[in-house]
Amino acid sequence: MYFITLMKDPFFRINSAHIVAIALLLINAVFFTENLISIGIQIIIAIAIALHHIDDLDIKKSLRCSENQLREDTSIFDKNVIVSETDLEGKITYVNENYCTTTGYSQDELIGFTHAKVRSEETKDKIYQELWKTLDDGNTYTQVMQNRKKDGTYFWIDMHITPIIANNKKVGYKSIIFDITDRVVLQRSLNSTIKNKDLELQKQTNRFEFAINSSRDGFWDYDLVNHEFYLSEGWKKRLGFKANEEINYLDYLALMSDEYRFEHHKAMQDLIEQYPNELEYVHFRIRYQLTTNDGERLMIEDVGDVFFDTEQNPVRITGFHRDITDQERQAKIIESQNRVSAMGDMISNIAHQWRQPIGAINNTLNNIEFDIELDDLTQIDADTYLETSKKIKEYTAYLSQTIDDFRKLSSDDKQKSEFIVSHTIDQAFKITQLEYEKYHIEFQSIEYGTQSSKINGYERELQQVIINLLNNAKDVLIEKEIQKPTVHISIMNTKENIQIIVHDNGGGIPQDIIEKIFDPYFTTKHESLGTGIGLYMSKTIVLDHFKGSFDVINEGDGAKFIITLPRKD
Repeated sequence: MYFITLMKDPFFRINSAHIVAIALLLINAVFFTENLISIGIQIIIAIAIALHHIDDLDIKKSLRCSENQLREDTSIFDKNVIVSETDLEGKITYVNENYCTTTGYSQDELIGFTHAKVRSEETKDKIYQELWKTLDDGNTYTQVMQNRKKDGTYFWIDMHITPIIANNKKVGYKSIIFDITDRVVLQRSLNSTIKNKDLELQKQTNRFEFAINSSRDGFWDYDLVNHEFYLSEGWKKRLGFKANEEINYLDYLALMSDEYRFEHHKAMQDLIEQYPNELEYVHFRIRYQLTTNDGERLMIEDVGDVFFDTEQNPVRITGFHRDITDQERQAKIIESQNRVSAMGDMISNIAHQWRQPIGAINNTLNNIEFDIELDDLTQIDADTYLETSKKIKEYTAYLSQTIDDFRKLSSDDKQKSEFIVSHTIDQAFKITQLEYEKYHIEFQSIEYGTQSSKINGYERELQQVIINLLNNAKDVLIEKEIQKPTVHISIMNTKENIQIIVHDNGGGIPQDIIEKIFDPYFTTKHESLGTGIGLYMSKTIVLDHFKGSFDVINEGDGAKFIITLPRKD
């Protein structure tokens, strides 16, 4: 039986024939042939057959390797690719194992049926019409579609259908199908995530646009490369433009007067040209006035950033237009109220200063009148009259000087000048001196450092700040009935700045209000004593007009106000 099986193998039969032929040739040449030439020929033939047999074995070996490789490839193909064949009417004639595994149907349940058995109800008839038209034209049909398994679940395939040709005749169709369910599910999940992100982004965009358009601030963006200018819709309306009106940067600049337009353009150019090269962006803040198309005048503050590319070229300016018109009006009202309050304090201080010289003049005149009534003028020598007249002149000169001080301090004329801070403090104390002496408040002013306290700025405004601090300290010391009340002012002179420290022994400021004392209209005094704008305006003067700082701390037995004035603003 084994021999019969071997004889059925064509490779075995060919190998056996080669071996028999070689053996017969060799036997014949050795035992039955005497002619040397014939023997040589037979040996050559035997060698040729042997070489052919060797070549044949190599070819057969390569063929077996190819067959094994083909079987492995076919196995891999069947495991990963879904294959089906149909006749010309679309009835299934063959399905591979993977088709059955994927769909859940057995071969018996599929053979003889059409692919409609796995068709999803979502697959439109139009797809099948296109499929048959493409196949009838002899072309390959490719489509991604959804199918349904035997258990009712869905899967997605990438299908390629090609006509089967035999003897130059179309005999059926073969489908090469890839299961792309995981990819489709992942893609749908990604699409859903993207859709949700888009919806969320749209919500955020709508909120942003609502906030921008509802605000009195205007968002703007200027592309320096493409010269595209954007202005938020709400701000367009605020400036008198139509919401859908296209405007450019020059249209916006046209709303400014020539003076402000030049300053605005120059400030932006200076900013772009003078930035440090290592920065990615530069923050800026510019103030100017413009007139809307409706004729309304607005004070605007631009706050934003200039952005640069990798080569440090400016490419974009983005920021906000802030309408600070009301703030400017409020600041002027507060400044006016502060001036009225300061004038009231000044009048009170002048009244205190005038009482003594007026009383002295009155007493002197009373003495003269008394001498006249007694007819005793002959007994008074001329020197006494001259001395009396001199005193009266001194008193009237003092009164005149206080009027000049009051007029200078309350003047609206604001001009920078060089002045010595220590002298300004002395002048401020002179205005409050009589009140300090009346309540026995010790005052001391000491200057430290080798530098001079000379500075360039607004002297009368700084004097107003010092007077405010001296009056506040005096009121606290009187209110708390401090024993041995004192107010000390230290002037610290350095190369970079001048520091003024006003320190009293009034017990300090309560911690729950120390952060609020610079707020406008905040006061702990009775309404008849203060409006609460003194410290607010004092800090505003130091910050805005001197570019300095104004702080307060509790130290020792009282409050310490620290004013720092840079020598160069």
